[in-house]
Amino acid sequence: MSATPPVHVLQAIHAFVAKMGIREPRLTVSSGSRNGDSYSGDVYRIVIAPGSRDIEDFENNNNTNSSNRMHGERPATAGHGLPIKATTTTVDANGNEEKDDGDNGLLNAELMFAELPKPFSVIAKVAPTTSLRRSLYNSSAHFQREKYVFDVVLPMFERFQQARGLRTAKSFAHYPSVIVSECCEGFEYILQRDLMAHGYRNFPRTEPLAYEDVLLVLTHLAQFHAISFAMQQQAPDAYAQIVSELQETIFVPPLHSSFVDFLQRKVDYAIETLQRNPAAGDGAVAERLCRFRDEYGQAMVDCVQNRDDTVICHGDCWISNILYRPMPAQRNGTDDGHNNNNNNNNNNGFNNHQHSHNHHHHHHSQNAKELKFLDWQVARCATPAIDLSYFIFCCTDSELRERLPELLRKYHSALVRRMDELGTVNGRELFPFERLQMHMKKYARFGFGMALMTLHSTCCVEKDLPNVSAALETTELVDIDELAKDMLYNPAYIKRMSGVCRDMVRFGYL
Repeated sequence: MSATPPVHVLQAIHAFVAKMGIREPRLTVSSGSRNGDSYSGDVYRIVIAPGSRDIEDFENNNNTNSSNRMHGERPATAGHGLPIKATTTTVDANGNEEKDDGDNGLLNAELMFAELPKPFSVIAKVAPTTSLRRSLYNSSAHFQREKYVFDVVLPMFERFQQARGLRTAKSFAHYPSVIVSECCEGFEYILQRDLMAHGYRNFPRTEPLAYEDVLLVLTHLAQFHAISFAMQQQAPDAYAQIVSELQETIFVPPLHSSFVDFLQRKVDYAIETLQRNPAAGDGAVAERLCRFRDEYGQAMVDCVQNRDDTVICHGDCWISNILYRPMPAQRNGTDDGHNNNNNNNNNNGFNNHQHSHNHHHHHHSQNAKELKFLDWQVARCATPAIDLSYFIFCCTDSELRERLPELLRKYHSALVRRMDELGTVNGRELFPFERLQMHMKKYARFGFGMALMTLHSTCCVEKDLPNVSAALETTELVDIDELAKDMLYNPAYIKRMSGVCRDMVRFGYL
């Protein structure tokens, strides 16, 4: 990842802040994600502040205004009390000047008399430019998918919830606000509000989540999935239209033989964890894993191809794609980075995009939290079991999964409750709990497949993670598994992975 975002991203930032009256912004750039959180693109955190010329203009305007006021004069107006349209010159990221004597003139003139915009922070997600990384992570399709979700799917969901009379405070709007996005081949990027500047933070990636946090995520997923069920009943044509664009982007047959080999090696690693952390009954678990080894690739394809009882899924629901913010006793809901250009945070601590404290197991359980779901690049139309199993088997441990039956009940209750609130007729019959259980039996192997692929890096502390993205910038295809070898001996991975294998068999999911 280069130290600064590409020129086309800087140009987009300049165009955006020009509308706010900032003509020569000062940009402070840092990494916007932890190593291991984002392989499909580069993530930058950019703090934007007015530059010296903007400050000078502001001070000059203020001095002029105070002088006018001393002499009893008012700012120049066009006879209807509004400031006269100003002709402004904006400077783009390349230093090219553009005159604007049109639509933004009033806005800029008014901003000149108001307070100087405070520094604020944005996140730029930028597609990789090297062909190796682009092809490996299908960058073009995934950036297009995220743009489509933010431009079409989520706004339609928002309108549907409003039309059904759901209060804004209750509706599912748990995602960042996108400022601008572009999907021109090779130049893809998404510019979003920086939620961390509004108090959101990551859960510690290496630790299994606490019960309260797991329940909170499942409840949010239930509320999100409920919109799909409700729309299918009440606005079937509109729903069918948005779903028609959500073709699968990862598990598309025929799977490449090198990908199948990669998947099978992951099963071998899982079998090794049983040997390193033995328990009674492991013989039967290992036997089942050996059978799954041959089915793995096709099983993942089958899971995403199912068309019974489908919803729009987040598709990549793991710990690094969920941010939380402790909820104060009284929250007015206005400073969540959703539609708030000038937040009141200064840029102190913007670069502290991670926790650096040591957390003990099952931390964060005391207080209520607000959640935001990031990274919608693999949103897909599939059974709810895709999101549920992925999250459960990648973000919890065996101890917590002893309460899985109860958690699934609570997910289903929240799902039906929200379907009812959205005006669904016979929501409980539309997707009964027994059907959810059946889906888990048939499709929870998807979450198992994702755990096999990701748990070794999830359990690895950041400083020990190999920099896969950097390795892929080289022209030769490195053996990613070689980079991962040391992680396979990590006691945290051995414990988590062996526990996942045993639970898959114990629940009858494998």
